[in-house]
Amino acid sequence: MSLQVNGSEIISLNPNAYVLDILYFMRRNNIRRIVISDSNKVIGVFTIDNAIRQILENKLEVKVSEIKLKKPVFVKNNNIKEIVNTMLSLNSDFVIYNNKYIITEKDVVRNFNWNLVKEKVSEISREAIIVEPFTKISTCIEIMLRNSIRHLPVVNGIPLGIVSARDIAYSYDIISLNSRVENIMNVNLVSVEEDNYVKDAVKLMIERNIGSVIVKTSVKRKVKIFTNRDLIRLIHNYVL
Repeated sequence: MSLQVNGSEIISLNPNAYVLDILYFMRRNNIRRIVISDSNKVIGVFTIDNAIRQILENKLEVKVSEIKLKKPVFVKNNNIKEIVNTMLSLNSDFVIYNNKYIITEKDVVRNFNWNLVKEKVSEISREAIIVEPFTKISTCIEIMLRNSIRHLPVVNGIPLGIVSARDIAYSYDIISLNSRVENIMNVNLVSVEEDNYVKDAVKLMIERNIGSVIVKTSVKRKVKIFTNRDLIRLIHNYVL
């Protein structure tokens, strides 16, 4: 498959930027990662995972040069096969192309031809780790970092909402670590049935500009989910 993915032109900051400034910049521009460059050389990427870790550790007034950044992941061309292979082999949700563009999982999902895909949602969804409405933000962050996930359905018998790492990062100045997750969860749940086709669910994701979808089940307190990462794994089967 020769599909090429263009991505977005890199927005970068220098290592002297403070974490607080980066969080504000990310929220203002609605982005989940910032390339950190020094003299036009990419030295790392500040990701949403960095953001929530700094919030958990209460280390927002430090320079980005003082923290461990995500290593930059480069590709030689923007062919979808190389992009997907690189993302999965290096466990990265982005790649950098030509030192000018950053290509994310979301970009790949949006550019892929989903009409080729015949799978149903049940084939890619998985049981979600859930939290209750009164769960502390600190606990949510710990769960996300420990399990390398960014979305937690909030459940009290039935799904009430969902909280993402981005929700937490963007709320850095209006919440405390002891705040309850119900205070920032997104209650506008987007859900699909297990027997829905993936291509239809992806269309919904793109329309709503979201990175995860709740999958309805008939079992109380059991919630399934799939994310852009699950879609990347599926795309990989089609571009081998």
